[in-house]
Amino acid sequence: MPRCERLPGPGLAKVQNPPLLCRRRVELVTCSTGRLRALFDGADVLSEGSTRVEEGALVYYGSTSLLVALPPDAPPDPTLDRALALDPHLRLRALRVAQREATARAGGPLGPMHAEIRCGLARRAATTSFALTVDVTARVLLTTPKTARPSGA
Repeated sequence: MPRCERLPGPGLAKVQNPPLLCRRRVELVTCSTGRLRALFDGADVLSEGSTRVEEGALVYYGSTSLLVALPPDAPPDPTLDRALALDPHLRLRALRVAQREATARAGGPLGPMHAEIRCGLARRAATTSFALTVDVTARVLLTTPKTARPSGA
């Protein structure tokens, strides 16, 4: 009969006396929606992409990059990068810009869109910017995909 192998690590132990109180400190960081919107409206936007016929349907593949220049009074805090990356309003705004750009390049309305967002700080010599890249895949909603011409990049 084969012997059961034990996983490495501590074995079972009985809890003696759990602590009566547990303390946890949490730091919450949020972005100012108004200032973020103003910065985002002045962002540099660069898009590329094209459509391909796949299984009788027209599918758009593309990428949109946004470069949001941060103001000089932005704190040189390491949490700034993470706070901006996790801000749902910023991500949604980037997604909407990417959808608008993809619709314009695809030559027709898009169906459900699959998007991946990457973001992080981009330090230049004089300024610090926040860079977002949105990769988009979506089916183009055309009634006759065979007559549609794929758009150029």
